[in-house]
Amino acid sequence: MTYKLGDLTVKNWNSWDRVPRAEVIMSTVFSSLTAGTLAYYAAYAVSYIAVTAVTSWALRALSPSPSFSGAGSRGLLTNTRNATAPQQIVYGEMRKGGVVTFIESTGDTNQYLHQIIVLAGHEVNSIGDIYINENKYEVNGSGYVTDQRYDEETEAYVTDNKWGYDSGTSTSKIRIKKHTGADNQSADSDLESETSVTSDFKGEGIAYIYVRMEYDQDVFAEGVPLFTAKVQGKKLYDPRTSTTVYSANAALCIRDYLVSAYGLDNSGDTNDAYFQTAANTCDEDVTLSGSGTENRYEINGVISLDQTPSDVLGDMMTACAGTLFWGQGEWHLKVGEYTSSIKTFTLDDLRGPITLDTKHSRRDNFNIVRGTFNDANQGFIRSDYPEIRSSSFITDDNGVESALDLALPLTTSASMAQRLAKMTLFRGREQMTLSGDFGLEAFEVECGDIIALNMDRYGFSAKEFEVVGWKFRNDGDAGDLRVGLTLRETSSAAFSWSAEESDITGNDSTLTDPTASLDIASLTTSGGGRTTTDGTFINSVIVSWAAPTNKFITHYDVEWKAVADSNYAATTTTETSIELSPLVDGVQYIIRVRAVAANGRRGDFVTATFTGGGDTTAPALPTAISATGGFKYITVEWTNPADSDLNFVEIYENTTNTSTGASKVGISGGDSFTRTNLGLNLTRYYFLKSVDYSGNASAFTTGVSATTNFIDDDDFANGVYSLFTDQGLYAIEDVTSLPASGDFEGQKVFNRTDGKLYQWTGSAWEQVVGGAEDFSDLTGSIAGAQIPDGLIDTLKLANDAVTNAKIATNAVTGDVIASGAITETKISSGAITTPKIAAGAVTASEIAAGSITSSQIAADTIAAGNIATGAITADEIASNAITSAKITAGAIIGDKIAANAITGAKIAAGEITGDKITANTITGGLIAASGIITNSAQITDAVVTNAKIANAAITSAKIQDLAVTSAKIGSLNADKITAGVLNAARIPTLSTNKFSTMSGQYGNRSGDTDSPAASGTITSFTYTPSSASVALLTLFIQGVLETRPGGEGSYSFTIEVFVNSSLVLSTGGVGNTDGTVSVTLQGNYAFNASANTSQTVTVGWRQYNGRKGKLQINNGVISSIFTQD
Repeated sequence: MTYKLGDLTVKNWNSWDRVPRAEVIMSTVFSSLTAGTLAYYAAYAVSYIAVTAVTSWALRALSPSPSFSGAGSRGLLTNTRNATAPQQIVYGEMRKGGVVTFIESTGDTNQYLHQIIVLAGHEVNSIGDIYINENKYEVNGSGYVTDQRYDEETEAYVTDNKWGYDSGTSTSKIRIKKHTGADNQSADSDLESETSVTSDFKGEGIAYIYVRMEYDQDVFAEGVPLFTAKVQGKKLYDPRTSTTVYSANAALCIRDYLVSAYGLDNSGDTNDAYFQTAANTCDEDVTLSGSGTENRYEINGVISLDQTPSDVLGDMMTACAGTLFWGQGEWHLKVGEYTSSIKTFTLDDLRGPITLDTKHSRRDNFNIVRGTFNDANQGFIRSDYPEIRSSSFITDDNGVESALDLALPLTTSASMAQRLAKMTLFRGREQMTLSGDFGLEAFEVECGDIIALNMDRYGFSAKEFEVVGWKFRNDGDAGDLRVGLTLRETSSAAFSWSAEESDITGNDSTLTDPTASLDIASLTTSGGGRTTTDGTFINSVIVSWAAPTNKFITHYDVEWKAVADSNYAATTTTETSIELSPLVDGVQYIIRVRAVAANGRRGDFVTATFTGGGDTTAPALPTAISATGGFKYITVEWTNPADSDLNFVEIYENTTNTSTGASKVGISGGDSFTRTNLGLNLTRYYFLKSVDYSGNASAFTTGVSATTNFIDDDDFANGVYSLFTDQGLYAIEDVTSLPASGDFEGQKVFNRTDGKLYQWTGSAWEQVVGGAEDFSDLTGSIAGAQIPDGLIDTLKLANDAVTNAKIATNAVTGDVIASGAITETKISSGAITTPKIAAGAVTASEIAAGSITSSQIAADTIAAGNIATGAITADEIASNAITSAKITAGAIIGDKIAANAITGAKIAAGEITGDKITANTITGGLIAASGIITNSAQITDAVVTNAKIANAAITSAKIQDLAVTSAKIGSLNADKITAGVLNAARIPTLSTNKFSTMSGQYGNRSGDTDSPAASGTITSFTYTPSSASVALLTLFIQGVLETRPGGEGSYSFTIEVFVNSSLVLSTGGVGNTDGTVSVTLQGNYAFNASANTSQTVTVGWRQYNGRKGKLQINNGVISSIFTQD
C-alpha cells in the first residue's frame, strides 16, 4: 500500500466546514466594523488612497514590492494543503491552482486517488483550459484527459499520450470534472458514487475541480502532478445596466470589492455615477500596434483575503492608474484618463501663503519604469514587461539613470502594462506640487479632479493641476473656513500613449523673478472732470500706464504738483490708472508714477505733464433710436448716453433722410419725444443730438423714420367713425327692432320694421325728426322771416318766374297821387296804366289802405319807373289786388317796395310769376315777417328759383313737409341741417349689403431673377341702384409684404380699386430689405351712381419691375354704402 489516509482524515479533515471562508477570515479583521470604526477606517483609507492616490500606482512601486506569494504566478500556480488557507477571489481571467480540501483513495490496493482542488471561494463564470504541470491538455466530454497537448511554439494541439489515453474507450488515467460554485449546484455524482461522500457534499458557492487519478507507476513516475485551470472569475454587478454578469472591467471589480462582505462591506456607499463613468473609460477600445483592440483597463488576477484592504485596493489601482477616495459619505473612483479642468482658481481664491515644490527629490524621481506582470500569452507566468526608458529625461537628470520598479500583479496584457508604465513615467515627470489654503470655492472640487490656475505672479495661465489632497479646516487666527489643497501639475500629454517627452517638458512653468523689471514703459494723461448737480464742472486728469512685467508688484506710488509749486501731493493705487482731482483750469501740472514690489523694491519714476481746461467734450450719441407712427403723430424713443453731464437731447425733423436742413422740433430731458399735429400717411425723418450742461452738443445721429397712420390701431372704431363723420356721414345700424339700450349716447339705428330713424339719448331711444337748415341751391333776397311756416310747397316754385321786367320803370310816383287819394272804389278795372302815372308819383301817402285792387290795375301797367322808392306798403294794396297780369315783366325791384309792404293778403293766388320779379329783387326787408304769402296758391308753381332767394332766407319753418326733394337740392352742406331733424321720411334707403372680404397671397416670386410687372384681380361685385344714389367705398387691408432674399433694388406693390373700369383708389407699399414688411393699406372714395346703371367695383393688385415678391393679405375688406330714393 503506497498511500492511505486513516479515518481521522476522512471524518475530520475532509469536510467543507474546514474550508476557509470569507466570514471566518474577515471576522477577525472587521468583526467590529460599526459606524464608528468604519469612519476610522474610511479616514485611514482616504488618507492613504485619496491623498496619495494620484500617483498610487507609482507610490505602490516606491513602497515595498507587493508579495507574489499569494497573488503572483508562483503562488497561484501551485496546489496547497492548508487547513487555514485564506480565501481567494478571482477577478477577470486567470490561470491558477488552489487549495486541496479533499483527498481519498478507493479501490483495491488504493487504485484511485480522489482530490478536490478549490479554485475560488465564490461562484465563477467558467472553468476553462486545464493545465497538468506546465502543459495544457484537452479534456473530453466525460472529463478524461486526452492525448492532445497544446504546443506554445506552433500554437496548435499535438499528440502526446502522456496520461494513458485509450482512444478505444476514450478514457485515461486522469479524469477532471469542473464545478463553478453555483448556489444550486449538486454533489458530483461520480464523487458520491466512488467515495465516501454523500449527496450533501455539494460545495455551493465554491468553485472547484474534482480530479480522479488511476494508479499507474509509469504514468505517475514523477508523482502526483500539478493541476491548474484557467478561470473566468466572479460575476459583477454593473450599475450601468443593473445586471450581474462576468466582466474584467477594472472599475466594476473595484466596486465589487468595496461592497462585498469579504471586502469593505460598504454596500450603498459607492457613488455609482463616478463608477459608471470610470467603467465606460475602462471599456474603451485601444488599438494595438499589430492588429486588433483591447479594453483600456482590466483587472485579471487573484486577491487573497489575508491581504489588508489597503494593499488590495492599492494593487487594484495599479491596474487602472486609478484614484479612489472617500467624499461626502461615498466612495469615488477616477481611472487614468485625462479630463479637462472643472474649475479655475486665481490669486483671489487663496487664503494664505503657498508652498511650491518645483521638483521631486532625487529619491522619488525616476526616468525609467520597469516591472513584472502575469503574462497571459505565456501561460500567465510572471514576466517582465518591456521597460519604458526616456533618454530625454535621463539627459534632463544629468545622465543619471533612475528606475522605478512598478509591479502590476493584476495585469495580464503586455500592451496594457506598457501603457500603464508610460503613463506612470510621464505623470511622474509632471513634478510641480503646490499646497495652500483656498476659500470655500474649493468645496466644489475633490481628489482626482483637474483644476486650472490663473496666477500671473507664478507664470500660470490656465495651468492644469490634479487635486491630490483635500482638507477642510477652521482657521482660528483668520476666523474663517478654509480648504487646504495639494495640487500636482498635469497635462493631457501625461495620459496619452502617443505623447512625446517634449510634450511633458513643454508644460513646464517658468516662475517669475521678484526682483525683475519694475520700470513703467509709458505714462499718458487725459482730461477728466465731473459735473455736479448744480452744473459746476470740476476739472480732473486721468493718468494711465502700462504695468511692468514684474508679477510681484503690490502697488504704485503716484505724485503730482503744479509746476510752480515745490511739494508733491501723493497717493497709492493697485490699479494701472487713477483720476486726480480737483485741478485748477489752465494750470500746468507735473505727474509721476513708479512701481513698488512685494519685497519693497521701487522702480524709477516716469513723468508726464498736464494742463487742465474746462469741459469741451460733447456727450456721446443717443443709441437704440426708433420712431413709431401713430394717428397723426410720431413717437421717437432712444437710449440716453451714459455721460453724467447729459442735460437734454435735441430732436430734429426732416422730410428726407438727411440731417442737412433738418429743423429742431423739440428737446427732451427723458428718453422719448412725441411729434404731434401731423397729417395722415406722412413720413418724417428724425435726427438727435446730445447736449451737456456746458452746452457741448454731439454730432447728429443717423436718421430714423416713421409714417403716421390712417387709423390708430388702438382707436380703430373711433378712427373709422371719424372717416365717415368727416364726410358728413354717420354710421347707422340696421335693425328690425330697437335694442333694449344703446351702446353709447348718440348711437343711431334704423328700424326697418317702422321705417324710422332713432338715436340713443343715454336713457331712451327717440325718433330723429326735423328739416334742413339751408339749401345751397336756393339763394336770393327772400329772408327766412318773410315766409310763414309750411307755406312754400313743391308746386309753387318755377325757374325764373318772378322778374323785375314785370314792373315798368318809374310807373308809380309819389307826387302824382295825393295821400290816400287812390282807393279801391276809385279805380276802375284797368284804369291805371303806365302812361297815367308820373315817375315817382305814387307814394305811400297817395294810396289809401287797401285801395289798389287787381281790378284797378291794367295788365302790365305798373312798371318800376312809375313807383317811387318805398311808395308801396302793405296798407296801400288791397287783398289779392296784385296779379301777374298787373305787373310788367321786370317791374318789381327791391327799391320800389317798402319794407314789409307786400303781405299775403295783397297778392292774388298765382299772380306772382317768375318773369315779374327781377333777379335778387325781393329781399327780406321788402316782405313782412309773416302773413304776407299766406298760402301756396299765391305762388305760381316753380316760381321760386335759386336766383330769387337770398342766402340763409329759407328756414325749416318756411317749407312744407316733404316739399324739398332730391331733385330740388343742388348741394347741401352738413351745417345746413339741424341736428336731429332727419327722420325716416327725409332719408332714402341705405344699401349696406355690398361687402367683400379678402385674404391670400398675391404676386409673383417664381424663378431666380427679378419678377416682371404683373397684375391680377382680388375681388369684384356689381350693384344696380333703382334710382340715383351716392356711394361711399371703404378699403382696409392688413398684411405682410415679402421681398425676394438676396435681390437688388426695391419691390413695389399696389392695391387698385376700379369703378366701372375707372381707377378711383390706389394704395400700396414698397420693400427694400430681404424678408417681410408689415403693411396697412386703406382709403375711401365717394361717387354718384345713376339710376338703373350697373356699378361694378373691382379690387386688383399690381406689382412693378424690380425685386420679385408677394403680398400676404391676412385681413382685408372692401365695403360700400349706396343711397337711393
